[in-house]
Amino acid sequence: MKTLKEISEQIRENINQFLEAVDSAESLLDKAVVDMKVRLDEAKDLVAIAIADEEVLKRAYQEAVDAANMWGEKADAALQNQDTARASEAQRRKQHHLNLADGYKRQIAAQTEVVTTLKTALHEFYQQFQSAAGHAENLSYRRKQAEARSELYKLIATAENAISTAFARSEQKLKTVEEKAEIWENRNRRDATDVKKNADVSNLDQTLADLKSDVLGSNRK
Repeated sequence: MKTLKEISEQIRENINQFLEAVDSAESLLDKAVVDMKVRLDEAKDLVAIAIADEEVLKRAYQEAVDAANMWGEKADAALQNQDTARASEAQRRKQHHLNLADGYKRQIAAQTEVVTTLKTALHEFYQQFQSAAGHAENLSYRRKQAEARSELYKLIATAENAISTAFARSEQKLKTVEEKAEIWENRNRRDATDVKKNADVSNLDQTLADLKSDVLGSNRK
């Protein structure tokens, strides 16, 4: 059968093992959260780059459209001046910029789809990060609560052990004192009985002596 000290040590060891497990789990989770934060920042940079590329394509598209319009106006002006050669060259350049604009338009559509996909993935990743961070914070609070509870119960157990030990020692001292008191009480009783017996014997001897004196006195008369 285990003693109270052995049981107390086992409980303390179990608490320490639990806290170490919580510390280890919390440490791993903290590292995971930090890693997610780094990856989240990287994902934000990728989305920002994709958005920037989309804006570049939009500006290039608008520049191509503006250039096509400009060459269209030049072609119209050349036709009005009966300058077919210049009108033909202007028309060719206009078509070139319209082709560029069409290419940019297709790229913009594809880039917009990429940006939308990245934004969706970033939003989902951010939600996961928020959930992980919240879970880590919750575990941190639970760890602090567990530490507070373990310290409290350890103090209570220590106090109970101290009180139990104090009572045991007091009871032992009281038992010793009571045993001594009983020994002295019994001794005093024996002494009192012996005194009484001695007194009775002394009285009897005196009575016999007095009786003998009386008898002798009567005979002399």
